[in-house]
Amino acid sequence: GDSALKTEVRVDSLTLSPLNGKTSIRGLSIANPAGFSEGPAILLGAVEAEVDISSIFGDTVEIELLRLAQPQINYETKITSDNLRALLANLPSGDDGAASESAPASTKKILLKRLEILGPQLAIVTGLGSTQVTLPDIILTDIGGTGGGASAAEAAEIVLRALISSIGAANLPSLDQVRQGFENRAREEVEKIEDTVTEKVEEALGTSVEDLSNRLRSLRN
Repeated sequence: GDSALKTEVRVDSLTLSPLNGKTSIRGLSIANPAGFSEGPAILLGAVEAEVDISSIFGDTVEIELLRLAQPQINYETKITSDNLRALLANLPSGDDGAASESAPASTKKILLKRLEILGPQLAIVTGLGSTQVTLPDIILTDIGGTGGGASAAEAAEIVLRALISSIGAANLPSLDQVRQGFENRAREEVEKIEDTVTEKVEEALGTSVEDLSNRLRSLRN
């Protein structure tokens, strides 16, 4: 359903062991904000967590470890913004946190002692095509460690800012490099189509295109 990010968040499956607090989430996706493509902004294929079971029924859920393995980030840029900054802007500010009568806000908070984002895969999406880059691992600690924990929106803001900072520090390809990569892939696809057409023609004629060309040349001579 909709989240604090004001976009759809989906989860395929979630399992929690009541004995040791080990949690597994599969197929978690965060949709793009309004104004961007219909595809997801972030795909988290595998999420592993270690939760302090005794804290689940309290005001602050303590998470010892949250590990995201090779999440896919589809980074769409526009002239003045991008989809990740748009998600960040959607998060409620402190003044927006008050609950309304129709939709009371959750008071549950999070204490995340260690977050590991391992091998994040960044797809840079432009009007010219897309290119893939692997970002460095992102390690965050003690999220919500001050003030008795962080709300879900506060934790999401910290993670998004770290991700945006990592993208900003990365050696990303220039627009010319993206364009060249797109042209190279397009050229490869055209060559594959040409090879396929040539094979079909040769099958239909029972001879190679080169042999047919030689025969026609000999007739002209």
